[in-house]
Amino acid sequence: MMSKRKPIVVILLIGVGLLCWNLAEIRSVLTGPGDQLGLPVPEDVEVPEIDWAWFNEVEVEVEEGHCQLVSVPEALEQLDGCEVVVSGPSFACGEQLIERKDGYTITGFVMVPYFGMIDCCVGNPIPYFQWTLVVKQLQKNWEIEHKGVVDPDVVVRGTLRIERSRTEEGVFFLENAEVIRSADADAMAELNQ
Repeated sequence: MMSKRKPIVVILLIGVGLLCWNLAEIRSVLTGPGDQLGLPVPEDVEVPEIDWAWFNEVEVEVEEGHCQLVSVPEALEQLDGCEVVVSGPSFACGEQLIERKDGYTITGFVMVPYFGMIDCCVGNPIPYFQWTLVVKQLQKNWEIEHKGVVDPDVVVRGTLRIERSRTEEGVFFLENAEVIRSADADAMAELNQ
């Protein structure tokens, strides 16, 4: 005969497991501009690294879906037109994400820091243009060799362009860019070892 306590114990164990999992996720919810959760930039990359905390000081005005840059911190301003590297989450969708039989071809994407994503998700009124880095022009397409989740963590090198005219695309662009590291490629390399 089955004990009446067994289902209660199972439910309690599941509850404790879910609680522990949620506690482990709290760090990602409490991420701030100084926190670095993305992939580390390879040590042999010898170009300036964009610090996502700088975007906290950017001011833009948004009107009817168009944005206009108001001010940008000096550290970011000095990198306009320079080759830079940045690490963080990437999001490809629409025509930028081409599904293949064995994976995906990505022709462009946007990058937003973790703290910027959280601000957008909780309804912070800060315009999303402030946090968005548009990677529109890749040197070569980024190929993902599996189906399923398209991994967002990447390290990208390219030329930073800051748009000062009124636009509906964004303010910060990475041109002539290349994905030099991705969590997807790291995971595939580990599997193949």
